[in-house]
Amino acid sequence: MPKKTLVLTLALVLVAALFAGCWGSSGSSSSKPSSNSSMAPSSSSVTSGSGSMSGSMSGSMSGVPGDSGAASGSVSGSMSGSGAGGASSSGSMSGSSSAAAPAAAPADGDGWMTRLVNAGNPLPEGFTVETVDIRGYENRPFDKRAAADLEAMLADAEAAGCKLYLVSGYRSVERQTALFKRKTNSFMAEGFSREEAEKQAAMWVARPGTSEHNTGLAADIVSADWYSKHSDLTADFEDTPEFEWLYAHCADYGFILRYPRGKENVTGVTYEPWHYRYVGKDAAKAIMQAGGTLEEYTGAHTA
Repeated sequence: MPKKTLVLTLALVLVAALFAGCWGSSGSSSSKPSSNSSMAPSSSSVTSGSGSMSGSMSGSMSGVPGDSGAASGSVSGSMSGSGAGGASSSGSMSGSSSAAAPAAAPADGDGWMTRLVNAGNPLPEGFTVETVDIRGYENRPFDKRAAADLEAMLADAEAAGCKLYLVSGYRSVERQTALFKRKTNSFMAEGFSREEAEKQAAMWVARPGTSEHNTGLAADIVSADWYSKHSDLTADFEDTPEFEWLYAHCADYGFILRYPRGKENVTGVTYEPWHYRYVGKDAAKAIMQAGGTLEEYTGAHTA
């Protein structure tokens, strides 16, 4: 074969091989993409979740529950083809990692709901709570995590023909101090010594740092027209339709009647049919069905 013909033949074979190689690589779904395509995947590879590195890598970062977005987690996820979640046009690893970060849980888990606060279990020094005002009231703050359930209870009671009035929610320790001093002074005015007056006052107003109102989870609730007939909170509230509704339904919203009649030796507090405490729906149903108290539910000793 002439030399020129041989060279031309070899050249044509080489061109044909290269041409076939380019078409084959672009049509294969399992081919490894370039670094540019993995950082900015095409919309088809992202939405289909076909298992390509470009689509599944971004998706795995946001699709693995509890994953912190570490590279090892993203690689194992991408190989299984879980990349349906990476619909972002950027598809960058930094953006996907941010989306995968789990929501921060309260430092004490669910313990905040059943935190026991009484004379024997004061709040820790420096205790704080994030509150929001309850809808419909100018100054009735409540723990932000439980406010929606309180609002729902008030709204549903009104819809049932038992309109309620929220007397108080969260109180600062400073406010509690003022209330306790006022009650103590009233007993001293009756002739009690300061020590005895404080003991008497503690039966009606909790000492600062030992009141459930300081947690932001306690609510004093009466009927909407209560103060048109009364000047203070009294046990007579139990004779109203509003109390009957609250007692029957409070657990559905995560609340309990905190200081029931006949449990004064357990709670250390006189009967208060107006005082309700948020403990979460599971605990509330267990406590109300048993006719118990938070002390008994948590296994704590008498206050």
